[in-house]
Amino acid sequence: MRHPLSSPFMAAVCWNCSRQDRAPGRLRLKVLIIGHFLVPFYLLLVVIGVPVCYVQLKIGALYRRGVVATFAHIVPILKGIAVALLIMTYFRSITHALELSYGLVYMFASLRQPFPWDVQPSDNVSREEAKITIFSSSPEDRYFVQEFLQRSDRIGSISPPVWYLVLALLAVWIIVFLFTLKGSAGLGKIVCILTPVTALVVCIVLIYAYAVIPGACDALYTFFSGNLHNRHENGIVYVQMQLGDAKMWLDALDLHLYGLGLWAGILPSLGSHLTNKKVVVNAAVGVMMLFYGCLPHLLLVAIAPFIDPAYNTGWFGHAHGVKSGLSYLFISVPHTMAKHGLSPFIAFLLFLAYVLLGLHHLVLHVLVVWENVWPALPRPVMLFFRRPALLLAVFCFLSFILSAPFASGCGVYLYQVVRFYVDRLLFALVIFSMVPFIIGYLRQETFRLPIERIWMSVWYGIASLTTASLLIYNFAVYIYPERVVGYDERWAEDVGWCVAITPLLLGVALGALHALLKGQGNLLERFLGSLKMGRVPEPDNTDDYDSGETGDTAVQGGRSPRPPHTPRSLSQPLVPSSQGPLPSGIPSYGVMDKAEVEVIMNSSKSCDGDIARV
Repeated sequence: MRHPLSSPFMAAVCWNCSRQDRAPGRLRLKVLIIGHFLVPFYLLLVVIGVPVCYVQLKIGALYRRGVVATFAHIVPILKGIAVALLIMTYFRSITHALELSYGLVYMFASLRQPFPWDVQPSDNVSREEAKITIFSSSPEDRYFVQEFLQRSDRIGSISPPVWYLVLALLAVWIIVFLFTLKGSAGLGKIVCILTPVTALVVCIVLIYAYAVIPGACDALYTFFSGNLHNRHENGIVYVQMQLGDAKMWLDALDLHLYGLGLWAGILPSLGSHLTNKKVVVNAAVGVMMLFYGCLPHLLLVAIAPFIDPAYNTGWFGHAHGVKSGLSYLFISVPHTMAKHGLSPFIAFLLFLAYVLLGLHHLVLHVLVVWENVWPALPRPVMLFFRRPALLLAVFCFLSFILSAPFASGCGVYLYQVVRFYVDRLLFALVIFSMVPFIIGYLRQETFRLPIERIWMSVWYGIASLTTASLLIYNFAVYIYPERVVGYDERWAEDVGWCVAITPLLLGVALGALHALLKGQGNLLERFLGSLKMGRVPEPDNTDDYDSGETGDTAVQGGRSPRPPHTPRSLSQPLVPSSQGPLPSGIPSYGVMDKAEVEVIMNSSKSCDGDIARV
């Protein structure tokens, strides 16, 4: 599966990405995706992006919880679906951290003169190096494969870690730890600083590109106009992809799935920080659609002069499982810099923009995963570490350990396997998650069902079924027949299928089992209890739900599953009543029903922390 891009920067690179025949010795087919891609991009954005963003943000604003706690409240037996979505999100975060480490190393390597990828290699090449460079046809590709990745000849070969990649990975996870240390409030302040800085860097790169690079405007015109005819050049057949080609629509869908964070557990967590008002949610969705719909255009305008679509990207452009556009960022863009003798400082700024935009994406996803994992940690673990910052440090360090094997000589093969398999069964989770999302949205007010809620629920269901159908088609036609490794290394395929099945087994199956074990009575009573829905939350302000705004009356007599003055932050763990109070300094997570437990909060003058007595 040609996965979409994790950041708007890479989204812009993807708009001129290519599809190439991987078989050596054959005529390579390169399909250029240019102006026509905008049609499926915006059509699917309206059909799928708008309803999914609205419903999931609304659910988050209504329940004020993470996606796992929300699903557990709506339909307890289906809370494992949310766990599975977060496991997939975490796997993607591991691979995305590796991609950012590539950009971090290239950012500092671009300051060297001459550029390290512009050095011609020696003619004395060993047989093993010849195997590695079978697809290499440029100095940039040889540098990336042989010197930068130090790629081994196969996935099973044991090779030492590449020290600078390990250090870059460690730096990425340290940055993630620092950005997530203060939770959502701290990340919001950091983003307010980084966003203008990133915009300034992109503007500098844009102005320099069109002022210095020859033919910059012509390259941009080619990308948007589609003024390209089928041609044969240097053993490559260039074919312009038409609107009827399924690959174009699948690429647009992939871009929306991961660019917007659809079905990744991100949107409900973002919605939990919004006021539960229709006008607020509508404004949030509008701003998100406007920003997401315009930003890739601006980034494409900035980087288009650096990309030569006709330049052969070598092995990295042919490899399965590699994120679309990375071959252009690390091969085609360096080629343009060396070809025209561009400023090393501008090269540094271009890779810096990629790293900054990627960090926005990575930190947000890791924070959402952490805020859903933290409440589920056993109480002995909390008592052992005592301070949440230490637990977060351990979480980031373990993530670094899991990503460290990707920094070895055979790590790029492991990266391909994980990325190629991690989302193979995403269509099943998209279908399963329809039930809690639609139920939670329909039950947000009173027993009457206004037209607005019925229509949005139907629209969400159509969007989910459309997405699942396209993913199934992509799996059957383009993914299942393909292989990442050779036939003599089929064990790696088995590892990939384990990665694909893990979210379903650990998430859906164990989540349902946990809901049954927490119930009371015999097996039938526990099963029926796990299907029982929680209470509908009370609105923040009943004036926000009068008939003038939603066509319905406010909730009358409903009880909220949370105390009325509970903070909206997800950084409060649920402490069982039988365990006693937590020590000072560890915040109390989550919310308990008033009918089950009474929480008395005592604050000390030294402000060391709140003590929860049950």
